[in-house]
Amino acid sequence: MNFTSAGSRDPLIETQERSDRRIDAAIGAIGGFAGGLLGVGGGFVMVPLQVIWAKRSQHRATGTSLAAILPIAIVAAATYYFGRTSPQTDLTVAFFLAAGGVVGAFIGSLAARRISDRALSMIVAILLVAVGLKEGYDALIGAAPHLVGTAVPTLSPTDYAVITAGGFVVGIVSGLAGVGGGILIVPLLSLGFGIGQRVAQGTSLVAILPTSAIGALTHHRSGDVNLRAAMWMGIAGVPAALAGSALALWLPQRVLGGLFGLFLVFAAARIWPRQTAQPPASPPS
Repeated sequence: MNFTSAGSRDPLIETQERSDRRIDAAIGAIGGFAGGLLGVGGGFVMVPLQVIWAKRSQHRATGTSLAAILPIAIVAAATYYFGRTSPQTDLTVAFFLAAGGVVGAFIGSLAARRISDRALSMIVAILLVAVGLKEGYDALIGAAPHLVGTAVPTLSPTDYAVITAGGFVVGIVSGLAGVGGGILIVPLLSLGFGIGQRVAQGTSLVAILPTSAIGALTHHRSGDVNLRAAMWMGIAGVPAALAGSALALWLPQRVLGGLFGLFLVFAAARIWPRQTAQPPASPPS
């Protein structure tokens, strides 16, 4: 039975992949734990590990990761919701984020070829570093409300309109730069609206589900999803996501904020465009 996607692919690319279920399971376990702990889905861990360990192309690694994220994010979001006496997820906020994000991701994917990838990646990376340093400062010596309180603030209709617009912008950036929405949604909610770090992470996991599903389907139609690998990544990622989510519910919010700040700096380093090596000039004849 062929578990790879139905789209046409270069046979050479597929033969270069390491279709080892142990490698895929290890990638899923690492990504699932990180996704559950930080509320970001785990794609930022699973994509580079697939490129390095499984020898998959960037596009194929991204599509496979999106497919694996779905069960991981569902289980992690359920843990945030049911794991404590009060749910650590705001479903109303997640709905408005997803509504804006789906439209934004569609527009971003259409405009991706018209905007400089390098310039956009640099802008997003600088933004992530700035937010990551702010999160780290608040976790160490600051008194930010999202790291102190756990109550969800009362939001007005205007706030929900801004959240929808924020989800729209996050969706556009995700579609353009291939950035996972969680790394932008969590600071938007925590720093922008004072929502507790833990609730912001749980809400992010719910909000990224529609965009991840659409992204996975789009990549599948293009032949950029290895369904067998995604299956093993999901199987190993689900229990790891449970463990990561349970740890997130146990850790103090200041520690979560500090870990998320470090993650943003790491993500910025991953996004920053690399210099392509120029071939050496041929000697004059």
